[in-house]
Amino acid sequence: MSRTAPAVLLHGAFDQPTELTVAQLRELPAQQVSASFNCRSRGAMQQHNFEGPRLWDVLRTAGTQVDRGTRKVRLRHLLTVTGADDHFALLSWAEIDPDFSGRQILLATSVDGVPLDETGPQLVVPGDTCGARYVSGITTVWVGLARLDPAAAAAVPAAAAADAALAEAAQPRVPSTTDVNCLLGPGARVLCPVGPAVGG
Repeated sequence: MSRTAPAVLLHGAFDQPTELTVAQLRELPAQQVSASFNCRSRGAMQQHNFEGPRLWDVLRTAGTQVDRGTRKVRLRHLLTVTGADDHFALLSWAEIDPDFSGRQILLATSVDGVPLDETGPQLVVPGDTCGARYVSGITTVWVGLARLDPAAAAAVPAAAAADAALAEAAQPRVPSTTDVNCLLGPGARVLCPVGPAVGG
């Protein structure tokens, strides 16, 4: 019994969920990228030659519903690319959209000339020095709107006010005649520094 070829599920902001195998991805216009990256913080740099379609072209082929006519709305979209080992990487829409950075981010179908039909495609993010976003054996690509949690949004001005109060409290306190009198009692004759009254 032959093993079923792995497929990438594209879901979220699409006309309908779509699955594409490496063979089907290979039917799209291919790009070639030579990229260097480090898989570990102290490991040696790796350099590989990748070939495959741009992620942008894959999303367009799969029927993404992201409206190209509204740039600000497009900027609110995020992508998560997940591998067979459940490792996933996050991308912003602006990284792949030609109207913005239009980076040559690929779903590679081969690495150094070796086909990836049996393992699934690999995410290639040229320019990333760290290879953490080079997700292997991709199983899913999700596209959707980033939403700010209402509770988090409400907390932003409250947190800013708290920070301002802490900053004010940290300022050096200049004593006044009123302050000293409160401490030493009415009628006390003390030479005080000149400055604004703080507290009372």
